[in-house]
Amino acid sequence: MDNLDQIVSEAQSAFAAISDPDALEQVKARFLGKSGQITELLKGLGKLPPEEKKTAGATINRAKEAVEIALNARRDAIRKAIAFKAYEFDAH
Repeated sequence: MDNLDQIVSEAQSAFAAISDPDALEQVKARFLGKSGQITELLKGLGKLPPEEKKTAGATINRAKEAVEIALNARRDAIRKAIAFKAYEFDAH
């Protein structure tokens, strides 16, 4: 659980460095895919004692939400950049 902030920060940095929608989806899988870092943590909740599951689950879900927010923000930024380039191209 200690590395959740690091995972979120890593995801945010990775997303920010990408300007291609397909590459963004590939990087997304590293964090939120079937074998993604956040997904693996969620799968591991079953191994925790019942009293720890609720707190750990909530913490992981907050991290997942932060990664999803960063992902969606980057998707929107890429979409806007592509639309602007298309507009710019059409204007010339």
